[in-house]
Amino acid sequence: MEGPSRAALAGARATLDELTAVAPEGGATARQSTVAAAGQVASDLRAVADLLGKDLALRRALHDPSAPSAARVGLADRLFGSQIAAPSLTVLKSAVAGRWSRAIDLRLGLIELAVEALLVDAETAGALDEVEDELFRFGRVLDRNPRLALALTDPAAPASAKETLVDRLLAGKAHPVTVRLATQAVADREFGDLSRRLEELSRIAAGRRNRVVGVVRTAVPLDDDQFTRLRAALSRYFGREIQLQADLDPTVLGGVVVRVGDEVVDGSVLRRLAAARQALTR
Repeated sequence: MEGPSRAALAGARATLDELTAVAPEGGATARQSTVAAAGQVASDLRAVADLLGKDLALRRALHDPSAPSAARVGLADRLFGSQIAAPSLTVLKSAVAGRWSRAIDLRLGLIELAVEALLVDAETAGALDEVEDELFRFGRVLDRNPRLALALTDPAAPASAKETLVDRLLAGKAHPVTVRLATQAVADREFGDLSRRLEELSRIAAGRRNRVVGVVRTAVPLDDDQFTRLRAALSRYFGREIQLQADLDPTVLGGVVVRVGDEVVDGSVLRRLAAARQALTR
């Protein structure tokens, strides 16, 4: 997303955070109420996003940069005011009030907000780290099992069969939020590569704690001390906390390769060999 869309998403996210915040003194009842409300927001926003995916005219009308913000908000209110829950409508109107660079960005923003609303459950239970790690691990399992990945991405396979397979693989072994997000990722064919979509969901989970996810590839596992020191060094380098996910990759040969967003820090033996080979051919 370009600048205006990022700003619009940030504004809607702030509204979502305000609606789903649990006061420090809130007890179990307050937490359960917040989780239930957030779950409804997730379902409602996803339903609206799906509708915008089918109705191009509506998507353009809610995005229309030539129309006053109040007109777009009023349209959303008239169309969805009696169809979705009040908190969901508040977040939707906040999103529609923003200036999105492209109409499609509004839809993608609503999908991301729905994901964040689902993550409130894990956040309230102190399980964000767990969900983040499980989503990442599931993506790596698919990378290493092409037949399994094909079963979950085959356009000819019924959606119900894919959902059943995800449930069989994860139910009882992963957090319920992980299972739900993984099921949605399988259904979201428009996002392309499934393992990258799962990694993106892991990044969104990390963002709930204002962290950035980095993927470190090594030929052999790092011990706890090496992992901690690498994470601290990368956090200093990028100027914010980095949450590392480990990925074993024999092709690295030795050293580490770290990817944080679009930036790659390559300290592998393979890279050094390639550099030496290139120097010899000059």
